[in-house]
Amino acid sequence: MSEQTLNAGERRQTKTGELFALSPLPVKTTAKAMDPAQWIQRKNGEWMDLQGGNLVFAAEFALMFSSLMVLTVAAGFILSLAVYVDRGTWNWAPPLYLILLNVFCTLPFGLVIHLRANNALKESPPTRLNRTKRQVAIPRWVGGKDVAIPFWGKDAWIGIYVIYMFTVFALLVPLTETKPFDDYQRAFIFWSWIVFSIENLIFIPYIAIAIYLKKKHAPRLEYVFYPWEKLVAYIEERRSLGPTIYTEQVLLTLAVPNPDDPETALAATSISVGHETAGLAQWESLRRFMEEGPEACPDPQSNDTLAYYKENCRRARQEKSTGAWLWKKVGDWFFQRYWLTSLRSGVPTN
Repeated sequence: MSEQTLNAGERRQTKTGELFALSPLPVKTTAKAMDPAQWIQRKNGEWMDLQGGNLVFAAEFALMFSSLMVLTVAAGFILSLAVYVDRGTWNWAPPLYLILLNVFCTLPFGLVIHLRANNALKESPPTRLNRTKRQVAIPRWVGGKDVAIPFWGKDAWIGIYVIYMFTVFALLVPLTETKPFDDYQRAFIFWSWIVFSIENLIFIPYIAIAIYLKKKHAPRLEYVFYPWEKLVAYIEERRSLGPTIYTEQVLLTLAVPNPDDPETALAATSISVGHETAGLAQWESLRRFMEEGPEACPDPQSNDTLAYYKENCRRARQEKSTGAWLWKKVGDWFFQRYWLTSLRSGVPTN
């Protein structure tokens, strides 16, 4: 909504709920400046970046699968050593099956979560409030077009994954045999390699061309700069009643009005705040930064930095028992927290 149709302090009923306008001009509330949605990511005396999403949790969850792969493969080798060394023989079948199981079952889950977290980060770039220039820079995606690629999509990825899985099993499982191959087995292995080669000749160019076309025609990111005093900000309560469930969502939204259409925005960014009270506190953290300075609003959360991780480890060593502290270290390794926080802090791991 444009500044001609919405005034600060106004409440308005919408098709999906209720809207409470906070600007223009930015209105002062009695709420305490807080960051309940952890929207504030970076801040200095000149500007402040807003970006939502618990990316640390998503990254930890993805890295957990890599740790799980290491543990299960190591367990397979240890069990094989314990069983077969005493017999004076060695069987590659158990560790090989575990490796294949992890490559085709465990690894895809970690990769999917990792790629989705990266896409969320790319598709939700930060919004910047600049005190010096009295401007707000809100990102938006422009241009781009849909590319009709035959068979492209979720079903195609699942189909390629299943075909490769069966082919690789057909190639590797015969290697666990200790007896000489008969004619049938040799023919089976030969045709399995032929099929695998044909799959690579089809799938690899198909995936490469599809990714190239998607990137070529993808929308591009640009920022819309708009005066802080004219920015449209509001808390919106959305209600939805389905056949069996009632949902309610409260969003704090910053928007740049579209002069050609007062009911749309050139660019907008939103964060879920859960309740209007939390939305007012979140708004006050933005307003006080722009009106009063960086000291008047909360600092960014530091629980995803390397300094916080090291301090948390030192505190745990002092406060926890030896068993609880060792269990915490196992959890830190399992979720790769040191490596993750090192990357996010820009600190090398070695």
